[in-house]
Amino acid sequence: MRARLGRIAAWVVTAAALGWLFWKTPIGEVVAALKQAAPWTIPAVLATVVLIYLADSFAMWKTFGWFLAKLPFRDVLIVRGATYLLAAINYSVGQGAIVYFVHRVRAVPVMRGVATVLLIMGTNLIVLLAFVTAGLLVGGTQVKALVPVVTAAWVGLGAYAIVVLLRPRFLLSRPLFDVLLSAGLTGYLKAMVVRVPHIAALMAFQLVALRGLGVVLPLGVALAALPVVMFIAVLPISVQGLGTTQAAMVLFFSPYVPAGSLDPRAVVLGASLGAQAIALVFQVIVGFGCLRTRTARGLGTAATQADAAGP
Repeated sequence: MRARLGRIAAWVVTAAALGWLFWKTPIGEVVAALKQAAPWTIPAVLATVVLIYLADSFAMWKTFGWFLAKLPFRDVLIVRGATYLLAAINYSVGQGAIVYFVHRVRAVPVMRGVATVLLIMGTNLIVLLAFVTAGLLVGGTQVKALVPVVTAAWVGLGAYAIVVLLRPRFLLSRPLFDVLLSAGLTGYLKAMVVRVPHIAALMAFQLVALRGLGVVLPLGVALAALPVVMFIAVLPISVQGLGTTQAAMVLFFSPYVPAGSLDPRAVVLGASLGAQAIALVFQVIVGFGCLRTRTARGLGTAATQADAAGP
């Protein structure tokens, strides 16, 4: 019941966000903005989507090899592709399918797999925080409202680093914290380094989509604001980040649309929706193809059971 209510709430948030955006921005202007896109926009955006898939799989392959179990890179590519489709059911279902796969092929305890996925998600956030900080340092003063949030995040991260260094015995005795604390600061650093290409590819995805419609962002603004957009996109409050992502991009990037006859909000909204549509088509095709392989067999059943059980 809780999982069903969560899905309904996500659809409500998505519908409300899109409804608000199109109430403020005539759909005709969004279509007009898309028609003015550069001819290279679709192949360029698609290329960044492929890079995201490869970089994400590579980072996961290395991190799993260090902290969970060594797997062939091909298997990680297939499982990651399959989870693109499963995550459409529920984000946590997609992550749970990865844990199920490693448990099935390497007999790794489920809780250790969950801890490794949490480590991956944590390092994602740390890398995003590093990009935001770099953006603020190199001139992203237009988003100075982020400074208190970033400062608080670094303080919290410092406190967590102290816990990792001290490795309290009462936490180490719990399976969930074993991986998180035993990784050490060096382990976190390695996981962050291999995650950087994935985050960079995600940023390139949005930048290419905006550039295709004539929007060029200052470096500081791009570094500071795009990670915030990515964070909003993965929050489980909307369906695949639809609606909330577009609202954040319109808020941050509309001021950088060149002066013209079209509403700046329509240009940013068109770029974001168009790019997300391209990514969705790619993920559906790759997801169906990967789910049909022998390697990914059983992930669909695991996803159904996890979804029925709830978070």
